[in-house]
Amino acid sequence: MSRLDLVLFHAPSVYDFRERFAMYGPISDVIPSTPIFEMYPLGFVSMVGYLEQHGYHARIINLAVKMLRDPRFDVEKLIARLDAEAIGFDLHWLAHAAGSLDLAEMVKKHHPDTPVLLGGLSATYYHEEIAEHFPQVDYILRGDSTEKPLLALMECLEAGRTPEKVENLTWRDPDGRKHVNPLSYVPGDLDELSLDYGEVVKLVVRHRDLEGNLPFESFMDYPFTALLTCKGCMYNCTTCGGSNFAFRHFCNRERPAFKSPEKIVEEMKIISDYFKAPIFLLGDLRQGGQRYAEAILDNIRRESIDNTVTLELFNPVPEGYMEKIARSCESFTMEISPESHDDHVRRLQGKAYTAREMEETIRSALEHGCEKFDVFFMVGLPGQTPESALDSVEYSRRLLERLGRDGRVFPFIAPMAPFLDPGSLAFEHPRRHGYVRLYTTLREHKEALYQPCWKLFLNYRTRWMTRDEIAEATYEAMIRMNALKRELGITEAEKAERVEAGLTLAREIMHKIDGIIASTDSEAERLQRYRELKAEVERANRSTVYAKRELRTPGGAGIRLKGVLKYLLRRAKLIR
Repeated sequence: MSRLDLVLFHAPSVYDFRERFAMYGPISDVIPSTPIFEMYPLGFVSMVGYLEQHGYHARIINLAVKMLRDPRFDVEKLIARLDAEAIGFDLHWLAHAAGSLDLAEMVKKHHPDTPVLLGGLSATYYHEEIAEHFPQVDYILRGDSTEKPLLALMECLEAGRTPEKVENLTWRDPDGRKHVNPLSYVPGDLDELSLDYGEVVKLVVRHRDLEGNLPFESFMDYPFTALLTCKGCMYNCTTCGGSNFAFRHFCNRERPAFKSPEKIVEEMKIISDYFKAPIFLLGDLRQGGQRYAEAILDNIRRESIDNTVTLELFNPVPEGYMEKIARSCESFTMEISPESHDDHVRRLQGKAYTAREMEETIRSALEHGCEKFDVFFMVGLPGQTPESALDSVEYSRRLLERLGRDGRVFPFIAPMAPFLDPGSLAFEHPRRHGYVRLYTTLREHKEALYQPCWKLFLNYRTRWMTRDEIAEATYEAMIRMNALKRELGITEAEKAERVEAGLTLAREIMHKIDGIIASTDSEAERLQRYRELKAEVERANRSTVYAKRELRTPGGAGIRLKGVLKYLLRRAKLIR
């Protein structure tokens, strides 16, 4: 393996997940990745591209995908033979608190003199604790945009300079003293920070490593792509760690920054060259204003992008804007997250629109040719009782009977798991919003991820539900939602039966784990009895595969050979 300037590792949520007993339950049922959260942050792609533009060679290795695909894949062997100037890990989602930090420790074991970097929103939030309590990490890059600080740090490492002038950096000097540089790099213009999926193709070819660059395990089966349209947010959803409040207080971002419409569509064109796949535009385009949103749609139409465009809505859509979407996109899907059917609970969550207004948006979308409309409900909200969570399923029945008879409306319900986001209003002011915080520090969250059941991962309970009640309401709601979809013909009977069997079994296993914990204080005896449940857990987990397929957009998806061939021809010319 030739020497690299930087290797970016993406760890599984827990390093030894292949051996460790854990009943992950439904914590990842409404996202593309598995419960070990093998999807790496989009920032990996932009950071690698930015370094490559400035003459550095960087590489992504998705350890989580490699471990999922090959039960015998030896992580430590790969790390031991690695040759790099620096090694980085993401700690963006807190679900990686155990995996990233444990693998960073393994890197230090084999490469004690190699700098180890950490970045992401969770690393930003916990930067001082990391510097004080996790000696395997040398540098923490803070903020929502770290491409330029990363380049400056790489230049310092190359020149042997101390990084006291590198923006957004927390670090320790050779004497072990902690330094916190100002978080002053908060770009208002994002066009320089390109998200080029062609970089991923280039890395695959250069390193002959497909698995190490896959965004998530099932990507080749169904490539689903996403683009960031902005950094920051206009809204303050109570439980969201990416809210306006969180960005202002922990990333020093006073207002959102937006990519230009031209840049967004340029990145969409690159995706379209390589993939016949849905393109998810993250964030409601209207956050940048109506003109901004319409300019993006005009550019999509002008460039004749034929990929399905998935649009995220933060609130209902007026008729005129829906017409604009329909004229601009060859095919489109939409999603909205009301969280609850109950207008009062939704307001407590920071969302002011009504269910009636949402229904009007769904009706309008379907009339204008929307191919699929996803509606996401959640368990664990402020003001939500177990009965209220189940009522969201009954509301879904009424919604489907009125608007979803043709199979284009898909309601989902899942727990707010594994964690209440640090930095969110609810995490920072739990009593005000009806929450009780059960874990606060990074070390506590890291230890929680080693627990045998997802219910014990939860770092909160609410004034209205205990953790036990959140878990029970989740399973009951998911079982009822699955039965509803089967009854109305949205889910095939055979698939629905498998999903129900998996959910029922998972619930029973959760109760068995509770019984084991209550029956003995002996860790050895607990582990032995957990091992006896492992086959049942694996059987329950397989049902998730069937449920996840409902997240997919209509039609096929795959690789466009023309894009890959164009890249290979360009590369051949450069070599000659």
